[in-house]
Amino acid sequence: MKWFWNPCRRHRRNICLLAVGALVERETSKLRAHLAECADCRKYQDEMELLARPLAGWETNFAHVEPTPETRTGWAKAIQGAARGKSARLSASENVLLTCWRELVWPCRQVWAGLAAVWVVILAVNFSASDTELVAGKSPPPFPEMTMTFPQQEKLLAELMGPNEPRVAVPLKPFSPRPSSERRFETLKA
Repeated sequence: MKWFWNPCRRHRRNICLLAVGALVERETSKLRAHLAECADCRKYQDEMELLARPLAGWETNFAHVEPTPETRTGWAKAIQGAARGKSARLSASENVLLTCWRELVWPCRQVWAGLAAVWVVILAVNFSASDTELVAGKSPPPFPEMTMTFPQQEKLLAELMGPNEPRVAVPLKPFSPRPSSERRFETLKA
């Protein structure tokens, strides 16, 4: 994932190996082709070579230094502890989540923070809008003019509708299911 957004990142590790002379020949040719095109990587290579030159002959400079047995024991324990380190204690799903966090979320944390801020603003606007809708749902008290004209409107409606006579209800036909062939003939007759 990181290589997609920063293609030179993969070459940086190889530049370090090239500076100390530990890069495989096949990778060296690819790296030299990239260095011919990328000025940033050439600058990084110059810095790495400047740092690696004093360390190039460390075997001869420090051949007379011999670590004590306690130091060797401490190193062995540190190496074994690192081998049983955090990644060994994590399950496969935790490793996947940790990798996703490192490669997707952490490099873009400013973007995620901005999105979280936008979500908070949208949530606040939704809550404030729902409060005003509840208040707007309650009907305000009627105007005095409306309350005065309501009886007049009621009388006018009663005059237009006529006398309030009871109407005779038409009895409903009982429903009995019939085959569709019979129903079709009835619709053709009517």
